[in-house]
Amino acid sequence: MKRALILLVILLQSLFLFSQDFDSNSKDKSTVYFVRASGLGALINFTYFDGEKSIGRFNGPKYMKYECEPGEHLFWVRSENKSFVEADLKAGGIYLIDVLPTMGGIKAGVILIPVDKNNYRMKAIQKLVTKRESESFDESKLNRLQNKMSKVILRGMKKYNRIKDQGGKFAQLTSEMTLNEKDLVFVKKKRKKESKKRKNS
Repeated sequence: MKRALILLVILLQSLFLFSQDFDSNSKDKSTVYFVRASGLGALINFTYFDGEKSIGRFNGPKYMKYECEPGEHLFWVRSENKSFVEADLKAGGIYLIDVLPTMGGIKAGVILIPVDKNNYRMKAIQKLVTKRESESFDESKLNRLQNKMSKVILRGMKKYNRIKDQGGKFAQLTSEMTLNEKDLVFVKKKRKKESKKRKNS
């Protein structure tokens, strides 16, 4: 009984803290979570962009909460390769992009996957977001990153436009692929044995 009460208190606290984080979301902005839940290549940094703007850089497993203007965006990430997502976001919408590291020999790659909560395994993402705070980047840090990545941005945008001009397709994050606060909270399921005990008592 004590164990159940302790678990309930911990769950309620995490829900409260997490809902506070969501309450800070602007109704006039769109919010995108870039979540790197996999521990693969954990020490290797990935750099994140919104079009020609650097928006963050971190290794994993971690995540970043990014607020932006609603409308069309090109999100991409750079490691040994580059991965692109075309997005169309609505005001007040909360979205999720899964950041999947890949390893090929000594090279570390990355794939961005726009998440549709209706047909995606969310457990690892939920665990990470529930127990950790978002990575944060102040203006001076982002300015330094922008300067450092200036040539990378030029090459990245050239690559995107070349693929686009050749008829290539990119992953899509559509305006309907929204989440709510409960979708990113991990809730531990009760074990079958415990439920059987309660039935028998």
